[in-house]
Amino acid sequence: GAKIGSSGDGAQIGSSGDGAQIGSSGDEAQIGSSGDGAQIGSSGCRAKIGSSGYGAKIGSSGDGAQIGSSGDEAQIGSSGDGAQIGSSGCRAKIDCSGKNSVVMCAGIASIVKGRIGTWITLAEYDNDGECVLCKSARIDGETLKADTWYALKNGEFVEVKE
Repeated sequence: GAKIGSSGDGAQIGSSGDGAQIGSSGDEAQIGSSGDGAQIGSSGCRAKIGSSGYGAKIGSSGDGAQIGSSGDEAQIGSSGDGAQIGSSGCRAKIDCSGKNSVVMCAGIASIVKGRIGTWITLAEYDNDGECVLCKSARIDGETLKADTWYALKNGEFVEVKE
């Protein structure tokens, strides 16, 4: 249940306990958490955020964020431009509203949405949990709409309700 905050540039923050609440407002923060239920927020540019626990809620508003999560049911949001976001846990939800961003969800039943110009990658699994396809596309406003949740089903990006 740690509560950690930093307002300086270049902060390096780590937590290994469950339920951590970590915040940073300085540029180039490096934040890591390995406990379940972490809530991590960063408003500085070029943040590097990593989480390996289940149910993480990660938010970033700075440009150039690099966010990674390996736990199931992560909820990741980024509003900064040029974000690079990846998740390998099941049922991840990634919402990216920054320009020139790249989002990758490799977990079962994961969904993503972004603005026009965002590249999205999703993986599809069979009933045995084996990955059968990984597909990437750019949200162009025609084939894939902005601010719309997508999943990968039968080899195609399909709209889903959150």
